[in-house]
Amino acid sequence: MTNRVVVIVDPYSSGVLYAPALRRAGFSPVAVRSAPFPATQFTSTFRPDDFDRCLLGDTGLDSLVRQLAPLGVAAVVPGSESGVTLADRLTARLTPATANLPSLAHCRNHKGHMTAAVAAAGLPVTPTVCVHEPDQATDFVERGDVAGHDLVIKPATSVSTDGVTLAPASRGWRPAVRKLLGRTNATGVRNEEVVLQRRLTGTEYVVNTFTAEGRHLVSDVCRYTKVTNGDSFAVYQDVEFLPMDAPHVPDLIAYVRRALDALGFRFGAAHTEVMLTAEGPRLIEVNSRIAGSGMAAAAELATGDNAVRRLVRHLLGERDQPDGFTLRRTVKVAMFIAERSGVVTNVEAYQSILALPTCRGLHLNVSNGDRIQATSDLLSSLRLGWALLADRDPARVARDYASLRSYAKGMRIAPAAVGHERRAA
Repeated sequence: MTNRVVVIVDPYSSGVLYAPALRRAGFSPVAVRSAPFPATQFTSTFRPDDFDRCLLGDTGLDSLVRQLAPLGVAAVVPGSESGVTLADRLTARLTPATANLPSLAHCRNHKGHMTAAVAAAGLPVTPTVCVHEPDQATDFVERGDVAGHDLVIKPATSVSTDGVTLAPASRGWRPAVRKLLGRTNATGVRNEEVVLQRRLTGTEYVVNTFTAEGRHLVSDVCRYTKVTNGDSFAVYQDVEFLPMDAPHVPDLIAYVRRALDALGFRFGAAHTEVMLTAEGPRLIEVNSRIAGSGMAAAAELATGDNAVRRLVRHLLGERDQPDGFTLRRTVKVAMFIAERSGVVTNVEAYQSILALPTCRGLHLNVSNGDRIQATSDLLSSLRLGWALLADRDPARVARDYASLRSYAKGMRIAPAAVGHERRAA
């Protein structure tokens, strides 16, 4: 292969894994940062020294193409959600042989269009509408299959459960829509549209894939546990990696593959969230990138592989990669949850987790005296911290997880005294 440059658009969060892996394989990683920038929690993970060149996307698409085309680009991939749109556009211009279908680009980063495209392909989905202002949702909310049901309201193009709101029994949906419209979301984009959906109930899963030449290869499958915390109804509590033959997993995989076909995926990673309901799988959303928040690294611990490694092998010429995976270890990621806002007074409670035999990592982002907000979404959970447990024996992980939750309960949050606390980063 003569083209040795790989462009990573917005190499944030798990996207930081691309550059070192590509460099080890002999490729030259180049970073492109899209504008506007997403939330600081994403941009703070950027490692400019990992790249041979760093470009800003605020110069326009044509300017970027002129700068990148002479370099010999082998592939363009998004490193995080904020880079999906620009990566799609650059791929269509620089490496069209690896481009996802350009005609469906608007469906791959817009939750409303995404659901419509999947439904048009014959897959069952939850009732959904996308609106620019509240009155446009009135007929939808009064429909027979929606009226009186719980509604989930969210930005059309955000990430990490940012802005996701519940309207119980269809009550309070109008002010929830107004609150989101016009707000700048976690990807740095202003919410011009809001999606309303009938709430899905069941067990939530994620299927991570790497697509090559239109073939969707499954790299790992996880089960999410989410809980209610105050007014927030979908707070991450833990993520557990599952074996390929776990109950329901084959059906979930089959559904996800059809959804990826419907959205025009031909190349690259995808992180697809699916609810297993009493009626079968239903799409939550497809993210056209690798799993964020360190999940790609956790996947490698669980299976020995992930979408980053699969991309590198594909670029090196491997064309018969396995469709599926073997679970080598039980891996569980435990998110920490602040039940209320206030000041952290006993962060030492978390330190006991390090002594657990299966603990592979403790990421604690607060100190005593820091003021924190009650956990409301994935971003606020990550601002507090998380722990990683892993072992070949599932029983050992389950035992340590129970101890972890017991230790976590010892972290105390005192009411904030104005002027006498630090605000957590």
